[in-house]
Amino acid sequence: MKFSKFTLATILALSLGLAAGCSIFSAQPVGAEKTQDGKAGKAKPAGAPASIGRYYDFDDIQVPNALKLDKKRSLIFRAGKFKAGVLVFTDNLEVQSLINFFIDSMQKDNWILQGSYKYPRVVLFFAKKGKTAVINILEDTFSTEVTIWVAPTVE
Repeated sequence: MKFSKFTLATILALSLGLAAGCSIFSAQPVGAEKTQDGKAGKAKPAGAPASIGRYYDFDDIQVPNALKLDKKRSLIFRAGKFKAGVLVFTDNLEVQSLINFFIDSMQKDNWILQGSYKYPRVVLFFAKKGKTAVINILEDTFSTEVTIWVAPTVE
């Protein structure tokens, strides 16, 4: 069987893309680093794998590094210690990997999963003392959108 150079290049590119996509959410420990306000993150032992997540405006909600922040559609409100808002992220990631990532990382940051629903989108509801977070994951043909809403709990 004879392949053209274009066919071989396409097969090679697809193989490399699939291999990279599958390894992005491997079951490695999450050694997160705080980014936005310069706070130090969790200490990583020597030789630890690079972090697969980072913190944006909320220092207790980690987001996969592969997601890109859409600043035009995001909004954060601050008044003193009060902080609330919505962060919007996009990329083309597999939904189940995102679900697993958020459930795991939110639990590590002391959030409790209160409920969820699936189809046609995934929505995860989290709570912790004084706060509520809703993570909405919507998969389209060539992109995945993650919207994170954070608000104080009314007590």
